[in-house]
Amino acid sequence: MSSTKSSESALKTLIESGEFLNKFNLDRKTYGLVFDKRTLIAVYEVIKKYNIDMFDFPISSGKESVVFRVLSNRKPLVIKIYKMSTLKFSNTSDYILGDYRFEREKLNRVNIVYIWARKEYTNLSEMRSAGVSVPRPLGFYKNVLLMSYIGTKKSPAPQLRYVDNADFNDIFDAVLDNMKKMYRNAGLVHADLSDYNILYYRRKIYIIDTGQSVSIKHPMAHDFLKRDVNNICSFFSRKGIKKDPDIIFKSIVDG
Repeated sequence: MSSTKSSESALKTLIESGEFLNKFNLDRKTYGLVFDKRTLIAVYEVIKKYNIDMFDFPISSGKESVVFRVLSNRKPLVIKIYKMSTLKFSNTSDYILGDYRFEREKLNRVNIVYIWARKEYTNLSEMRSAGVSVPRPLGFYKNVLLMSYIGTKKSPAPQLRYVDNADFNDIFDAVLDNMKKMYRNAGLVHADLSDYNILYYRRKIYIIDTGQSVSIKHPMAHDFLKRDVNNICSFFSRKGIKKDPDIIFKSIVDG
């Protein structure tokens, strides 16, 4: 038997024994919802490559992914795991088809999850290079993404929707500035931007959840951008900051 097959067999035994789960404090409920065997193998590869010591605590859990704070050499990082069983083909294909960066990919119900993880890594990398305030992407494997952690030892940075005592005029300016950098410098549109996908930490915003972000050459790019602008203007309107979405849209696209 080859060393590769031996390694896979040993990992299979480890997974089925439960030792893998216990070592990283993964309870059986979480395992059942997220960690099918393919995902466990992917997580295991990320753990080995990036020296992950432990899963510290869950940050969020949604229909399509679950996010954990993990520790690597005592340094906090974030692992985002896309669920193999619930990431819907119909919900994601529109954001891949039409994006020239991924137009050669063969899409099916299995590899679309892997493409989605790579797409978020790619989007984060391109946004960060363009000066957009996003978490730093560190790596990915299959349906697992590793990135920097934003928050304290006890809790992650809050979503913007939970922020109360802050200067929302300054925050709006920061959000708009990042949307401009995203469009003009990175050539991307977030395509799902709202107060749910913006973190606020130490008077700075961080844009997250960029898997669906598309190139400005995507045929739906401007429709997605208009939706983003409407979401943002609607949120800040509730904070007493009234902005015309049409003017904001033009300021992003036309300068």
